[in-house]
Amino acid sequence: MKKSLYTKLITTYFIILVISYSLIAVFLSFWFYNYYKDQKTNELIREGINLNTIVSNYIHGKTDASRLKYELSVIDRLLNARIWVIDNYGYIYGYSGDETDKITGKQITNAEIDEVRKRNIIVKTGSFRGMFTTPMLTVGMPIIIDDQVRSVVFLHSPLNEIKSALKRVFFVIWMSAFFAILISAFIIYYFSERILIKPLDKINETAKLISKGEFERRVNLTSDDEIGDLAKSFNYMADSLENLEKMRRSFIANISHELRSPMTSINGFLSGILDGTIPKEKTAYYLNIVHDEIKRLIRLINDLLDLARLESGEFSLTIGVFDINELIRQRIIKFEDKINKKKINVDVVLTGNKIKVKGDRDRIDQVITNLVDNAIKFTPEGGVIEIRTAIKEDRLLVSVYNNGPAIPKDEIAYIWDRFHKVDKARSKGGGTGLGLSIVRQIINQHKQTVWVESGEWGTKFTFTLSLA
Repeated sequence: MKKSLYTKLITTYFIILVISYSLIAVFLSFWFYNYYKDQKTNELIREGINLNTIVSNYIHGKTDASRLKYELSVIDRLLNARIWVIDNYGYIYGYSGDETDKITGKQITNAEIDEVRKRNIIVKTGSFRGMFTTPMLTVGMPIIIDDQVRSVVFLHSPLNEIKSALKRVFFVIWMSAFFAILISAFIIYYFSERILIKPLDKINETAKLISKGEFERRVNLTSDDEIGDLAKSFNYMADSLENLEKMRRSFIANISHELRSPMTSINGFLSGILDGTIPKEKTAYYLNIVHDEIKRLIRLINDLLDLARLESGEFSLTIGVFDINELIRQRIIKFEDKINKKKINVDVVLTGNKIKVKGDRDRIDQVITNLVDNAIKFTPEGGVIEIRTAIKEDRLLVSVYNNGPAIPKDEIAYIWDRFHKVDKARSKGGGTGLGLSIVRQIINQHKQTVWVESGEWGTKFTFTLSLA
């Protein structure tokens, strides 16, 4: 079964919470246990210091054995601690418990007693070398009389008493951790669903609608965080997809129109010739028209193939070094008939006699051809075309200017689109509408730049090339 992001997120948060609060509870439990044990140890040490006076009075004969027993019993009941008073030979002569006959007079020899005789205070936990059946907290202290160690005293307090006293504390700690986990899990559940899951669901739902063709759908999220950034990026992607869809539809409509028009003309003229509608003396005239339309179709198909290969990256450039000035001169000669037919004044201003540049000569020839052909189409009869080259830093700038109608500012951004035509005044040349798209793709593949400037009157296209 597929797990949702929400389930994974909540599970992860829950595990982190359980581990975190459990570690805190364990730490607090150990801390309270050690704190309470230290408090108990200090309490036993304080009473051990008081025992120094009681034992001293007994040794000096100021009190008898029954008084010593009584005072030890009082402290025993107060601290719940068994008290042993041992002489320097290891014999117990003072005991606080009821089993006096079993303990009093018993000799004990171990390292702890020797350690205390050296005037050290020892603190031990355990069974005191097997003498107790339950774990004990043991404090051993010397009894110093007249600046001599005359006896040692051991106070044994059951560790179970400490644990019993802390049970309620442990219960509070662990119950607090339990409820903290529940409350934190609920808060995380609520905010995760509101801040993360619901916005992601909106984005997911919108993505599904867009995939079904509803390209106008957008995600309405305004949060100032990563989710908001994701929504903005998603909407930006949706805008791009919508634009691509519009371009696709426009492309299909344009290519259908561009193909249908010449095909309709060809079909009409050939049908007229075949059924005799067109007189025989005019057959050659209309066949020339058909020939022109066929050439137009071939040119359109070739441009489409070139553009498709350029956009797909399958078109490889043959980079070499050539004279750009010579190439420009050849292109002007190629268009001489068209130029003379419209009585256009062409002004060619080239920097130097020869300028060597790096690039694919055939493709740059195609760029210049398209730009010059474009300029001739949109230049009025008797107008002016100006072609210039100029060096700027390590690059050559090639510009083609014509004084025809200017391009409206709101249309400049779209002139590089396939089949885009600004208005009827700029569409009379009968072009395929792909020339500028091909120009941009070729220049982009050369890793160079092309741009357009159009003022109140006239338009100038400029592109760059690397100097050899």
